[in-house]
This record gives sequence, C-alpha cells and structure tokens, in this order.
Amino acid sequence: MTASIRNESLFGLVAGLLVLFIFSGTLVVSRIGAISSLTIYDVAALRFGVAALCVLPFIYKVSWINLTWYRAFVLAVIGGAIFALFLLGGFIYAPVADGGIIVNGTMPIFAAIFTWFIFGEGIGRWRIAGISLIVIGVAATGWDALEFGVPGQWKGHLLFLGAAAFNSAFLTAVRGWKIGALESLVAVMGLNSLIYLPIWWLFLPSNITGAPLQEILLQGIYQGIVAAFVAGFMIAYAARTIGSTHQAAIMSGAPSLALLLAIPLLGEIPTLLSILGVIIVTLGILVTLGPNLLKSSISNISKSNKNIKS
Repeated sequence: MTASIRNESLFGLVAGLLVLFIFSGTLVVSRIGAISSLTIYDVAALRFGVAALCVLPFIYKVSWINLTWYRAFVLAVIGGAIFALFLLGGFIYAPVADGGIIVNGTMPIFAAIFTWFIFGEGIGRWRIAGISLIVIGVAATGWDALEFGVPGQWKGHLLFLGAAAFNSAFLTAVRGWKIGALESLVAVMGLNSLIYLPIWWLFLPSNITGAPLQEILLQGIYQGIVAAFVAGFMIAYAARTIGSTHQAAIMSGAPSLALLLAIPLLGEIPTLLSILGVIIVTLGILVTLGPNLLKSSISNISKSNKNIKS
C-alpha cells in the first residue's frame, strides 16, 4: 500500500514536471506560429480542430451532472478562441520571455480578483506580498519593452494581459463548477471546433494553403495534441496526486524555462531586465502560494508517516 502511494506520488510529480515543459514549450511554439507564414487564426484553427478530433472518442465518458449546456458554452467562450488569439496575437509583437512573465505572472492577480469577487475569498497578506512582487517584475518587463524593445512591443503586453485574464476566468469557473478535466476539454475543444472553425474558414485571414507542411504539422501536433489534449489530462492527474498547490508551485518555473528554451530555438537573447523580471515574478508566484504550499507539504508528510506506520 505504501509503495503504491509512493509510486502514485512519483508519477504525479513526473506528470507535473511534464506539464511544466509542455506549457513552456507552448509559449515557444506559439511564438513560432505567430511569426510564421500561418496567420494566428490558422494556428488557433489547428489547435481546436486537432484537439476536437482527440476528445471525440471520449464524449461518451463525459459526466453531464455539473456540465450543463450553459456552463459548457461559457467555458468554451472564456477558455477557447478568445484566449488563444490574445496569446498568439501577443507573440506577433513581443518575445517569449515577455509572454512567460506577463501571462504566468498576472494570472495569480486575476485569480485573486475573481475568487474574491465570486467566492468572497480574502486575499491575505501572503497574496498581497506575492502580487506586489509580481507587479514589480511585470513592470520591469514593461519598462524594458518601452525603453529598449521594438516598436509596438507594448501591444503584445496588453494582449498577454487579456490572455491571462481569460485563462484565470476559465480556471475560476472550472473550480467553482467542479468541472473535470475531460468535461472541460470536451466543452472547450468540441464547441470551439463547431463555432470557431466555420467562422475562420469563411471570414478570417488565412494562409494555411500556402504554408509549408512542417509549419502546419508543428502547430497541429503540438498545439492540438500535446498542449491542449495531453497536458489537460496530465495537469488533472498531477493535481489529484501531488495537490493543486504543489502543481502551481511547479508551474511557477514556466517563465524561466520558456525564456531558456527561446534562446536556442528562436535566438531570443533575454535582456538583463527580462531576466530580473522572470526572477521577481517567479518569486512572487511562490509567495502567493506561501501558506497553502506549506500546509500541503505538511499534510503530505503526515499522510506518508501514517501509511508507513500502518
């Protein structure tokens, strides 16, 4: 029994780390897609079209107890094409480092606002301290863009803020409605494929017929299968086995990892202010988790000791 629990925790940790690499890779692949011959609308279409094909065989397993049609539609709107286009649009103007800092950094801020407004949760001293650090880190990134960045880089920052706001709203809704990983995937990928794909095909700018096959395959496989489908199940498994707080702590490394991946893959050399921003934002994210992370660690240690004794 003890060995089984330890193995499950180990698998959960591995899943959590894989999600970290997948999400960091998503930032890099999104930047590649945004500056490729594909339009951002093409990339979003590949993401939802391929992911919808992946979730199609699992529709019969969906529990419709908590997932009403209204909730499914809301999740599809706030967690689907709008979020993806904000993120991809941001990468037209700004590098991976900026996206990692702003999206990952401001999500805890938006989450604190949404949970306070919807659930009445207090923000608390740790969150205030962490949010203050995050604001400083994001401000350093913004200053770097204004002083030393390329023209229009600030537009990317605003789009990243929009992506963070929508993703935080999506996660808040999933938590409040107690929606499972499979249900949320079916809602977001399934409905967006039905709503967004026809709009994209009929009205939105596209260059998918003229794009190289390797660009289409990269975005379709990574965005649709790896990032949208595989990571969705992995993060749910990790949250169940090692706890959502520990998973959030692992994900705090996403800005740093994305920054490092962008150096060899895109040739984007971070500035000193970008590096400083990443460090401060990562620290801020960990501080916002402060008491919960400590309580979760103590709880896991206590459970392990009980299992060993039994």
